[in-house]
Amino acid sequence: MVLFIAYRTEQYSHENRMGHSTLTSQALSAPPYLLAFVLVLVTAQLSDRTRTRAPYIIFHALLAALGYLLLSLLGYLRAPSIYRYAAVYPAAAGFFSAITLILTWTLNNQNSDEKRGTGVAMLNVIGQFGPLVGTRLYPDSDGPFYVRGMAVCGGFMLLVAVLAWWLRAILVRENRRGGQGIELKLEEEGLVDGDVRRRKARWVNIL
Repeated sequence: MVLFIAYRTEQYSHENRMGHSTLTSQALSAPPYLLAFVLVLVTAQLSDRTRTRAPYIIFHALLAALGYLLLSLLGYLRAPSIYRYAAVYPAAAGFFSAITLILTWTLNNQNSDEKRGTGVAMLNVIGQFGPLVGTRLYPDSDGPFYVRGMAVCGGFMLLVAVLAWWLRAILVRENRRGGQGIELKLEEEGLVDGDVRRRKARWVNIL
């Protein structure tokens, strides 16, 4: 996202762009992604240790929403470039961490390989709508600040936080009801090979 902004703003006059050369703009795009990389690793570790996904997704979705909405507001106010650049950090860090946990959460709460495969396929299909819509959010006429595009992205990240909270409430209710049963095949010791007994184990959704 930073690289996109830097490239597009180079096409405008000096008073409208951030005032950096193309090479400098590309170099400045690295630190936000580095922060996002580190935060993704830390968040994944904490999420696995606590065996919970929703609180982290909600936090990072709100963090990304804050960054995007600040970019929109600061662009609207024509604020100095240093402030707009600073807003890129929470936007990038929150976005990538939220996406990582959403992918993991999708796999965690499917009790069979078939469901996991279907869930990943559906997630990828739906996810492709993002780039299709995103190309329309940043037209040349909105440059170099792209206030509308940033505001829309911020709004969608708020929606991600709401949906994560809602899904967690649904999963809590499912767990209280006993969840779905998952069939386990257990080899019967001492019997002929291939003879198995089956039982239902309680499936607990990860929140």
